[in-house]
Amino acid sequence: MLRSKLAICISLSLLPALQNVYASSAITTLDKTTVTATRTEKSTLSTSQAVNVLEINDIERKLSGSIFDSLDLIPNTSGVGGPFANGYKFDIRGFSDAEDVMVTLNGAVQTFEKYRMGSVFIDADLYRSVSIKRGPSTVLHGGGALGGLVQFELKDANDFLRDDQTVGAKVKLGHHSNNNQKNAAVFAYGTPTEQLDLLFAYVTRDSDDFKLSNDETLADSAIKSDSWLAKATYDLSDFQALSFNASQTQDAQRAEFNTTDKGAWGTVYRDVNQTTYNLEYTQHDANNPWIDLSIKLGQSQSHVTESDASPALADFIGVESDYQYNINTLDVSNTSRFSNHALTYGAQYSSQERVGNKTAFPCLNFNRQTYQCEQYGDTASTSQISSQPAGEQNRFALYIQDEYYWQAFTLTAGLRYEKYQSTPTAEFLAKLPTPSTGEVDHDHVVPAVSINYQATDNINVFYSYQEGFRAPLIDELYDRYGGRLPNFNLDIETSNSHELGATASFDDVLINNDSLRARLVYFDTSVDDEILSQTSSVTNPAPAPRYNNAGSNDRDGYEFELSYANRFMYSNIVYSEVAGQDHNHEPLWQLPADNLVFDTGLLFDDASVGMTFKHVQNRDVQTFNMHTRQTEQVQHAGYSLINAYANWQVNQQINVKLALDNLLDTEYQVVAGTGGAIGNYGVGRNAKVQISYQF
Repeated sequence: MLRSKLAICISLSLLPALQNVYASSAITTLDKTTVTATRTEKSTLSTSQAVNVLEINDIERKLSGSIFDSLDLIPNTSGVGGPFANGYKFDIRGFSDAEDVMVTLNGAVQTFEKYRMGSVFIDADLYRSVSIKRGPSTVLHGGGALGGLVQFELKDANDFLRDDQTVGAKVKLGHHSNNNQKNAAVFAYGTPTEQLDLLFAYVTRDSDDFKLSNDETLADSAIKSDSWLAKATYDLSDFQALSFNASQTQDAQRAEFNTTDKGAWGTVYRDVNQTTYNLEYTQHDANNPWIDLSIKLGQSQSHVTESDASPALADFIGVESDYQYNINTLDVSNTSRFSNHALTYGAQYSSQERVGNKTAFPCLNFNRQTYQCEQYGDTASTSQISSQPAGEQNRFALYIQDEYYWQAFTLTAGLRYEKYQSTPTAEFLAKLPTPSTGEVDHDHVVPAVSINYQATDNINVFYSYQEGFRAPLIDELYDRYGGRLPNFNLDIETSNSHELGATASFDDVLINNDSLRARLVYFDTSVDDEILSQTSSVTNPAPAPRYNNAGSNDRDGYEFELSYANRFMYSNIVYSEVAGQDHNHEPLWQLPADNLVFDTGLLFDDASVGMTFKHVQNRDVQTFNMHTRQTEQVQHAGYSLINAYANWQVNQQINVKLALDNLLDTEYQVVAGTGGAIGNYGVGRNAKVQISYQF
């Protein structure tokens, strides 16, 4: 595809800046150490993958409970939906469905899908790091990562303890002006023995509704969340450790039903509860190159209950609707090092239970003109929601990857086999017109290969080819909404991705202890046998299945990152763009706009101040005109935002942080969570303050 002149001009104009520098103390997502994304420890700049890592300081400087507010410095990565707190989903290179971006929390697979809701709810104050890998990551991590991989790691005691401490505590209090949000957090931690680390954390947030950038109030957008984390790590020996953690975030209140897109649909009383448990055993002995072992057992529970709906939603919600995702995960991985090889191999298993139940009074007289029930029966009953079908999906996988080091080259090749088994419920089977077990099996093998060449001490180039896939979801196989039949013949959706890139690292160029890091990536990703939802009564009339493998698409783009710092200041420049077409040669309307971010700040002995300038280009969007009943092309207007932030370490105990979002109170609209449409207006000016005391 043809790329815009803007991308080429920016890339060429910044190449001479490789004589500039960047220091390790800078605020940047480049040149961090990653283990989770690559399964072998390495710098994000030395891998042949587009990986960024957000650490505690990167997350906390935004003073937000949502990780989606901290993604500005990661190319082609954002949150779509919102600004309702529970309306966001990850968008990586234009892949924004929850099934296309794999999310894990300390290794436990975490996902949630529900009509007009987001997918990730855990409070950002509990994270110690977030690793984001753009592009497929199927060989090492599994199906469902066509767009990318997001891996959250939770805080532990070592993130707080000073060198002379064995026990301590930290208290944080904060306030946001826009929605009068009041925040509080308590962290208690210690090492009762040399072998045992303990951490307990509690975070609470309470706010009014958001004031938007168009001076309107976003009704029913208040935040009332409580989160906690308990974590313990025990060193079994000098090279073995056992860790357990449990975490939960809950938000229960009356809320807008439609949290992802523009327009109020009505309100419900919604109880959101996302809980995760993890148990991990690690063995790493520097004297034994054959064993670098990790065994992770995890469980994630994402539960949403809706009740007491406003009149327009009463029939849809019933007395109560219950949505659940319960996922168990086992991940066993080992790396053996010999000669010039690092051989990583392992097995993964996961079982996903999906629940969608509705308790309602039977409708005796339904008005098809108003789409409302005019007379109900006397006895309520509970049944499965046809548009949120329940079922189970089990997954088993084996994988192997070899990294071979030869002179200035690193050659990496891997292979993964994965098998899925999907099973509906007995209630579903009883309603089928013809007898069937409903059980559907899928399996697939995918390869990945890359080459990394250290051209000089400062310049590195790489190429990678990765295949990705995802199996059909439970709701895609068993959907019966509107009287349609399920589709037991749905096939796996596949992708092919090519990436070509270069990185640069320079130190001590202008002054001592300054340095520069830069990365330029070109990617091209094609998707075949894309699973589409087709609800048209003309082109796909009922009872034909809603979902089929009728689609395909192709997208490509550029991503550029440049970070410079010395002991006095730092600067970051990030540019990204992506474009694509579907199987009908129509533009992929859901793709994000071209994006340019400039971030800079000053560093002092005990303080720092900074600002971020973000420019988002215009983009074309296809919308449905309710008056003409036709689709039409409209423009999503571009915008520029300025944010500022400051940090002051008053003394060893007291820290003060300030942040000012949307400094100029610029009017803009976000990308909706459904189909990349034009979403709600963004949040207006928001001044945030936080003071913490560490005992």
